[in-house]
Order: sequence, then structure tokens, then C-alpha cells
Amino acid sequence: MENLLNIFISNSNIEKAFLFDVVSKIYVATDSSPVDMASYELCCDFIDVIIDISYIYGMKEDAETSAFDNQSSSIIRLNSSTILYLREVNKYLAMVCLLREENFARQGNFARYVRTDGRMVCLSVCLVCLSVCLFVCVFV
Repeated sequence: MENLLNIFISNSNIEKAFLFDVVSKIYVATDSSPVDMASYELCCDFIDVIIDISYIYGMKEDAETSAFDNQSSSIIRLNSSTILYLREVNKYLAMVCLLREENFARQGNFARYVRTDGRMVCLSVCLVCLSVCLFVCVFV
């Protein structure tokens, strides 16, 4: 998993990538660069904010499903020219990436997804590999 995240961050010019358990805010996997506690706490707070906003604005009145679903994603730009990017992997897992604003501006295929037959198909080769690995790790 670490090697796939290393490939993903090197090909996408991302500084740090975490795979989080959304409920507990514990990261399940990360790349091999050292984990900065401030970045980890920032990602945890980011997840909390996204979930809270999703419950306020994302729920339909008659829906009993979770507001955090397979289409959940968010991008926040901080004053330090850092971008936080969150993409939901499944109901319980989310990928949170930290990257520089100038690197995000050049990311054409970073966050592109196509919906095909109810499945998310990644256009980025790294995201395809990562999705397969996550599926195997979570469901097998």
C-alpha cells in the first residue's frame, strides 16, 4: 500500500497522501515520507468539517443514507498556498492529499472520474492501481 501511495504522490506532485478511516480519523495507510502531526491533525479536522457540512447540506429530508457517499469530495485552499484534497473511496475510507497550489493547477487528470455502470472508473493510472489495492485490502 505504501509503495502504491509513493507512486501516486510522485506522479501527481503531491506532498503527502493519507488513507483515512472516516469514523475513527485514524490513517490506514500513508506514503513513506515522515508524518507531521500538524498535517495529520489538519486532515482530521478537514474530514470533520466535510462530514458536518455534508450532513447539513447533503442530506435529503426523506433519505436515510449517509451524507458522505461515493461522490463526496472536497478541495480547500489554505493561506499557505497548500491545497487539501479529499476524495471518498468507500463508505468508511477517504483519501486526503496535501499538495502545493502550483502543483494542483497543473493536475489535469488528478481528480477526473467517469461514472460507468454504477462504478467509479479512474482516468489516472495511479488512481486505478490504488483503487484496486484498496478494494483488495478492504473487501478481501
